[in-house]
Amino acid sequence: MSGGNITKPKPRVGIYGLTGCAGDQLLLIHCEDELLDIFNAFDIRSFVMASSNPIEEDMDVALVEGSVSTEEQKKHLMDIRKRAKILVAIGNCATVGGVQAMYAQDGTFKDRMKKVYGDMKFITEPMEGQPLDAFVTVDYYLPGCPISAKQALPLLSRLLHGAPPEPFPHPVCHECKLQENKCLLLDKKFCLGPLTQGGCGAVCPSHGLPCVGCWGPHSDANFKEHITLLESFGMTKDEVIRRIRNFGGHKILAYIKDL
Repeated sequence: MSGGNITKPKPRVGIYGLTGCAGDQLLLIHCEDELLDIFNAFDIRSFVMASSNPIEEDMDVALVEGSVSTEEQKKHLMDIRKRAKILVAIGNCATVGGVQAMYAQDGTFKDRMKKVYGDMKFITEPMEGQPLDAFVTVDYYLPGCPISAKQALPLLSRLLHGAPPEPFPHPVCHECKLQENKCLLLDKKFCLGPLTQGGCGAVCPSHGLPCVGCWGPHSDANFKEHITLLESFGMTKDEVIRRIRNFGGHKILAYIKDL
């Protein structure tokens, strides 16, 4: 019996953007030291930011950024889901809805649309921005605003080897302590670090700026106690919740519904 090298086919990958700033796709392109390795390891079938000749066929992995904000995008997402074995939501807009969902489910969407656009006829019907999992099953989530290369590259590596990506378990506060920053809350300054999913490296607090929650809510956060703390600094509950909702999108509603 003769042996021989069997070349394993590269995983077929599609990278897509819906409503968002495209920062997550740009992050992947800006991984300059690793970019050639990424394209050598994967068969990138569709990535319009990097190639004007997308191949829309079945694929092993789809990375999708942006919220679903039109009926056309909803249909596009559902088509991607049918063709992809694994779908990964990347970035704040895809995972929670993004800043365009800061007024999620408050009942004012149509009024706000009319105030801005009047009675304009749209090519495709607009809808309130929603995360991907409002319409399809999402296999893995990669939060960020934009995503971090330190998390994106290990996720791609795990998918390449058939291993499930692991979620990042810590809030921004944990990363802030690793940076040896003085806690802004000790100086009675607004900060959402205890409530926010980590992964950014506490970049804002490291420069003396408050965490604004742009990576979405941390699943183990104590919203009630943190809001009470911020109220003790002189803020009103309405003001705190408004600022929490800026990047919390639809997912934040479950955490603040009883507050």
